[in-house]
Amino acid sequence: MSVLWAVRAANLAAALAVGGLIWRERAVVLAGPAAACAVAIGLQIVLTFSYRAWSERQRVWLTVAASVADSAIILWIIFLCGGTTGSLELALLVPAILAALECGALGGALIGTLSAATSSLVLAPAGSALLAATLLWIIFFALAPAAAGLAVPAIRARASASTRRTLARLRSAQIGEYLSFVTFQLRDYCVTLSSIAQAMTLCAPNHDAKTLAQAEKLKHASGELSAKISRLLGDKSALTATHPPTQTAVDLAAMARELAAEATQAFAPSGVRVDVLTQGEIPLVRSDRRSIELALLSVLQNSLEACSSRGGGAVTIFLRREAGNAEIEVADDGGGVPEMIKPQVFEPFVSSRFGTHALGLGLSMSRRFLERIGGSLRLKSKGGYTAALLEIPIDAELPKIRNEESTWAGRRA
Repeated sequence: MSVLWAVRAANLAAALAVGGLIWRERAVVLAGPAAACAVAIGLQIVLTFSYRAWSERQRVWLTVAASVADSAIILWIIFLCGGTTGSLELALLVPAILAALECGALGGALIGTLSAATSSLVLAPAGSALLAATLLWIIFFALAPAAAGLAVPAIRARASASTRRTLARLRSAQIGEYLSFVTFQLRDYCVTLSSIAQAMTLCAPNHDAKTLAQAEKLKHASGELSAKISRLLGDKSALTATHPPTQTAVDLAAMARELAAEATQAFAPSGVRVDVLTQGEIPLVRSDRRSIELALLSVLQNSLEACSSRGGGAVTIFLRREAGNAEIEVADDGGGVPEMIKPQVFEPFVSSRFGTHALGLGLSMSRRFLERIGGSLRLKSKGGYTAALLEIPIDAELPKIRNEESTWAGRRA
């Protein structure tokens, strides 16, 4: 939306400049419109940074008021120029079209019609051509904004569908990975309990009926729990099995640019700048492309939404080679991570975006995606800045397993 306010300011400045060229020998005549333009542009700069704080209804009225004010200033310039403006009156189209983009086709057509009718009085041709020229002028100024307003819903619908697809792809992968981990843990503990019961049965003296009975109960309970898990989840010990890791040559720089464009469209409607930078030559990585994509897309979502919530900002994706790894650093100025959740930032269902649709699985599952291919994910946050570092082995590596996520049975073995 800040782009639209910038277009408004540029249109006013251009109209004033054209009027000044026409009346360059009497520039003092345009002193009033120049002062009005300066005030309007100043207000629009302020509104550019505070627009997100307004409610939807307030935004509509604000857009209408700004469009009417812009049209009035341009008409003032046209009037002072005595109707010999050439194409200056076309500047009236910009406020009408911008109103149509925000308020709909009807609002834009109405403002365009009023502007055309008023300007026709100033630029009225002589004789019988007055009525025909006025009607054509009004029709043109009504249809152009209306067409722009009618095109917006289709464009927004396509953008919304793309956003939903991106978010659904990311969420399904994160939830699937988390369920896969939880299911594996539950099944493994059932097997562990069953093994303990079997060991108790073998080690207990034959005359110790109490121990044998307890072992039998433990074995029965673990078997029943395993059966219930199977009924609830089916044979889903690895829900990601439909996407087994593959070993392909991955161009990280090209992938970063593609995902930056996709994530920007999905998670940052406006006001956020994304830059992709590389240091030296980034070699092709022999790894699982899907795991890297999901991890990078999730980190980008966090950065873009953090910046968007503050009304704008910048995200930098920096790629470099470090020894046997390729590193992707995603840095943003979105306010940083609150101190109270820093220790739990990689725990499932922990999020700094309170009151939003965030699941809190992004960082924890992204780290698992990278560890599956032998990589890692680290996070630093200080002074309103956050940097996530994705380390990806250039050559294929074995998965990394952290001690806190391995099972009790695995640690015992």
